[in-house]
Amino acid sequence: MSQAMSGKIRHFYEFSDFRLDAENPSLWLNDRLVSVPPKALEMLTLLVRHHDAVVSREELLETVWRDTFVEEGNINYTVSLLRKTLGEKVKGELQFIQTVPKRGYRFIADVREVVESEADEKATTPNLIADSSDAIPAGEPKPQIRWHLLGIFLLGLSLTTSFAFWWKVDERGGLAGLSVAERNVRSVAILPLKTLGEREINESLSLGLADSLISRLGSLNRFAVRPLNAVKAYADDNDPLTFGKELKVDAILEGTLQTIDSRLRLNMRLLDVRDGAQLWQGSFDETKTDIFQLQDALSLQVTESLTSKLNQQERALLTKHDTENREAFHSYSRGRAFLEIRNIEKAIPEFQLAIRLDPNYALAYTGLADAYSAHALFTSSANAEFYNQARALAEKALTLDPHLSEAHTALGRVRYLHDWDWAGAEKSFRRALELNPNNVKAHQFYSRLLATLERTQEALAAAHKARELDPRSADLAIPLSAILIKRGEFDEALKVVTAAIEMDKDYRMAHRCVGTIYLLKGEYAKVIELGNQHFPNPKETDFAWASMLATAYHRVGQENKATQMRKHLTGLAATDLKALYYLAMHFSELGHADEAFAALQKCFELREERMIWTKDEWRLASLRDDPRFRELVQKMNLAR
Repeated sequence: MSQAMSGKIRHFYEFSDFRLDAENPSLWLNDRLVSVPPKALEMLTLLVRHHDAVVSREELLETVWRDTFVEEGNINYTVSLLRKTLGEKVKGELQFIQTVPKRGYRFIADVREVVESEADEKATTPNLIADSSDAIPAGEPKPQIRWHLLGIFLLGLSLTTSFAFWWKVDERGGLAGLSVAERNVRSVAILPLKTLGEREINESLSLGLADSLISRLGSLNRFAVRPLNAVKAYADDNDPLTFGKELKVDAILEGTLQTIDSRLRLNMRLLDVRDGAQLWQGSFDETKTDIFQLQDALSLQVTESLTSKLNQQERALLTKHDTENREAFHSYSRGRAFLEIRNIEKAIPEFQLAIRLDPNYALAYTGLADAYSAHALFTSSANAEFYNQARALAEKALTLDPHLSEAHTALGRVRYLHDWDWAGAEKSFRRALELNPNNVKAHQFYSRLLATLERTQEALAAAHKARELDPRSADLAIPLSAILIKRGEFDEALKVVTAAIEMDKDYRMAHRCVGTIYLLKGEYAKVIELGNQHFPNPKETDFAWASMLATAYHRVGQENKATQMRKHLTGLAATDLKALYYLAMHFSELGHADEAFAALQKCFELREERMIWTKDEWRLASLRDDPRFRELVQKMNLAR
């Protein structure tokens, strides 16, 4: 358990077998640290502090998601997550969070406030009263006024502490003069190190060190840690504070990496983004063969600079070695860097090399599984082969390390996209998030699964959580916009994908999504304009745009061009299942139900992953009343 720092008074809250540390945010069940996402922990703290009082949904949004645009669905998702974490029995004996219809939520379990100091490490509320109760004669009622006095005492202590805090902030200017613990750092970005000399050699090492540190700190569940994909753009940036503000974090770690002969030299500093203060600095000088010793020292020192105390379990997480083979580590780091930029062809051999160098390297199996899943998503055929390989690799990783969040995510991805095992996929994603609440990929794919299962509010909350963790990701706009499109909120979806294009002007899927939205809005001239802009040569039009253009030309009466584009799409569909699915959507819009169902049946038999959107795909709306459509949905276990 956390203990008070010398000379300081700290407050905890105890309920049932749980202990909530609100100052050094963490939840304990007896002596075990419970994994709770940062926002869920903030909500729990707010509810517990106001126990027996109703906390409105508006107050939850303003307090927990301050300065963040989210929908009220985040509240539903987070309350549900907390109830499962606490093991709540809504209709049984144990209940913690009560829903007050049209008002908000109330924490109804008995809460004990605990005060700890150096002199009195654990003085609980009942003990504060016990000293005076000995003087009360037997048989006489105990005066209730003592509870009021205790309340006044605690209120006065709280006001005094708050006054002292704000006095320090006001007198010393902003956050200046506050210790790191008092600054309440809740979110961190770990930037790839700037490489000095031997750039090509050190770049993969820089990304590898950043990725390792991100994973280690994220697994602690003490901070929201931005993923590698969010920070790798810093390689072309020289202003860490501005970059930190773009990432919406409280603190940012940056530094330099230099190879001198056979040694690695790192100079690091941790900055508070809010006022630019330097919170910590450190220098490391290790031989190249001591890369893992360097990782351990870096992880421990950075984390200890942010928090007052680490327990034994947390230290073990921070010094966990996924491999002891230095070359395997470098190969894995290169593979992950290639995969982040969607260069699957170069990523696969790097992961394979890492596995050959260390057959027990669980992360390398996970990386290769992710690469094969990505290959299946973007290839024209042989999806089953790639997904089967991805499943086997993810399962192998889990036999080597059952607590690897990335491996659970990789397995969940296959269960969702290819196996259509909805329950199994949800189990995998939930386990991944229990192990690492900062796992953006798990939030992303869990959001898509929830949307497929028509659990829309939960899906939106998971999508927003992913974007909160990685605000610079254009990729995350796609699942969010897909949910908004399913809800018929076309204008909101357009805003989301337009913002993604501003971040990545060459992001083809975002441009496709824009075309889809205009098609669904009935703005066919706009679809044609955009399609011709992206594909001035009609013979080079990809299957998605060919499908949209064929429909748009038909709707505006340009039948010659519609026929030309339909023939092009049919040719693509002869060898590409993805094109075949888009041909089915076009047939549906033409009212050619038989042709549409023939295409969908083949996609079903070969398990084309886009079939997961069939049930509420707007472009298939004309088929929904057909018994064949209901039968198809039932075969996918999506019927209600």
